[in-house]
Amino acid sequence: MNHIGQKIAEELECRRIIRKADWWNRYMKGVIPFLGLGIPEIRKVLLELNQSEKMDQLALNQQVGLVNGLMKGSFAEEKLAAILYIQLFWLGKMKNMFLVNLISDWFDDRYILDWNTADWLCVRLLTPMIDTGDSQVILKLKQWNLDPYLWKARSSLVPFAQVSTIPDYSREIWQFSNILIRREERFAKTAVGWVLREYSKHDTEFVLTFLSKHVRYTTAEVKRNALKYYRQSLRP
Repeated sequence: MNHIGQKIAEELECRRIIRKADWWNRYMKGVIPFLGLGIPEIRKVLLELNQSEKMDQLALNQQVGLVNGLMKGSFAEEKLAAILYIQLFWLGKMKNMFLVNLISDWFDDRYILDWNTADWLCVRLLTPMIDTGDSQVILKLKQWNLDPYLWKARSSLVPFAQVSTIPDYSREIWQFSNILIRREERFAKTAVGWVLREYSKHDTEFVLTFLSKHVRYTTAEVKRNALKYYRQSLRP
């Protein structure tokens, strides 16, 4: 980690909130340690340091070293800081494929080890990239979908839950869900339930048909999530 990345990590640690950290450590069952900072606090640290250090004006290789160092960090908040850095200073300015390839390396290097980091990455970075309509992003996610590493495969589908034109991606959602629902890992399956839940707002029959065709692989948790809004609509 370069010296500015180290400053960010040190500032995050200085602002740790023990009570919140303890709650998150229990909730995540010790998969990754927490400092107890939320997204607003992490964002504030980045903006404050950018004022003094002009991070977004550094040479690109220095900025890449900064975000890679943060993502390699031990604490969840360091990894979230890497994601927020890209959202604040790079998204919409850098080419999508540069960002997707950088993120792909994070998965391959096993810097992402938990659903919290993976899902924040999906919502903050990958969803906006899909919303640009960049077909190259979709092709890259198609490759991720087949990856043996759980968190990379999960992150191929989760970003579609919040895209602004989700019905436009029915084919991708079906194909990617078809792969993930057949995997044994719980968090591969729950990605399917989450995205189908959002898709059901637009096309209930799509969701019901998918579930009926994949009943052999579908858990109660997936059904509960996927059918949440459908079941609410049936209530008198």
